[in-house]
Amino acid sequence: MSEEEGLFDCIRRFSGQRSERSLVEAYIWGKYGSRCAMLVLDSSGFTLNTQESGILSYLTCIVRLRDMVESILGRFDYISWRTATDNVFAEFETADGALGAALEIQRSVRAADIRIHNREKLGVCIGIGFGDVLRSRSEGVFGNEMNLASKLGEDLAGNGEILLTESAYREISDEYRRDIIARRTTISGVELLYHIIIGVGI
Repeated sequence: MSEEEGLFDCIRRFSGQRSERSLVEAYIWGKYGSRCAMLVLDSSGFTLNTQESGILSYLTCIVRLRDMVESILGRFDYISWRTATDNVFAEFETADGALGAALEIQRSVRAADIRIHNREKLGVCIGIGFGDVLRSRSEGVFGNEMNLASKLGEDLAGNGEILLTESAYREISDEYRRDIIARRTTISGVELLYHIIIGVGI
């Protein structure tokens, strides 16, 4: 994706002009629009473990996690990835790529047996979405499926779990669907149908 001007700067530039809204939206979607799968990873127990073992001990574990995730993403069709505190965000060409990476990440995290202050094991929670988003190289990804994937990965998924939005579920191959069950919940006032991978959680 070629990009010189950031998404927010672009929006700011148009906000001061008398332009037809539909034309502005068409321009922005044409420049920043992308159809992709998105993976949102959150570590488990950040607040509690920081209080018990100190921030440096936990951040040492996060460094190991980031290195592990980077090596795994390189084996799948990812577009880009970035980190923020104990979160990892990545985009993929396909939902299968995102799910394949998520499964490998969970397997690798369990096998690595990373201990926080030599006691509790580090775990991760993952949400996956798929759909049309606005993707800015320097500012991240924005859209409904990104919001839902974030809710699944950061708020709803338990330690060791992988949750998919309905849109992501519809995109994955049949071989993955045998190990998935559907669930419903209401989060932030939105009724949400999502799917959970069976047998992955710790």
